[in-house]
Amino acid sequence: MRLDAVVLAAAVSVQPALVIHAFNGGLDGVGAASPGVRLSITRDESIGQPVLLVDYPEPTNDPAGRDVRCRVENPNWTVGKAIAFQAKPDHPLRLSLSFIDRNGVAYTAWKDLQGGEWQAVRIPIDEIRPNPYFQPSGARTGAPIDVSEVRMIAFAPQDKTAGRLTISSLYVSQ
Repeated sequence: MRLDAVVLAAAVSVQPALVIHAFNGGLDGVGAASPGVRLSITRDESIGQPVLLVDYPEPTNDPAGRDVRCRVENPNWTVGKAIAFQAKPDHPLRLSLSFIDRNGVAYTAWKDLQGGEWQAVRIPIDEIRPNPYFQPSGARTGAPIDVSEVRMIAFAPQDKTAGRLTISSLYVSQ
C-alpha cells in the first residue's frame, strides 16, 4: 500500500466532529504574523483536499514572527475531544498550535513532526496547557479550559531554519 494511502486511512479513522478551518475558500480568514511568511493554497490529491502551503523564513527575535493564524469557522468545540489535522513539513520540526479560549487564556501544544511525509496529528484538548510564555491582557488564568467560544487558531514551526510546511483542514474530533 502507498504511504499516502496509509496516511489518508489513518486520518479518516479519526472521525471529524466539526470543522475548525478548511481551506476551500482559499486564504480567506488566514494570515501570517509577518510578511516573510508566504502563504498559498493548492490541492493535494494524495489527501484529496485543498491544503495550505506555508513557506517560512528563519526565526527572528519576534517569537510570534512565523505564526499563521486561521479564523475559526465553528467556535464551539465542546462536541469533540481533540484537534486533528494532517501535516507535511519538508524537514523534521516541532510545531506549536495555539488558541485562546472563552476565558481569554492562550493555550498551546507542541508536536514533533517527521519531515517529507504526511502524518496525522491529533492533540487531545484535555492535554493542551496554558501558554507558559504569553497570556493576553485580561486572561482569566486559573479558570478551567472553556472551548465553547474559540475565535482563532494559530500554528508555527519552532525549528531554527527556513522551510515549508503543508497543512490540511483542521478539525475538532472525537
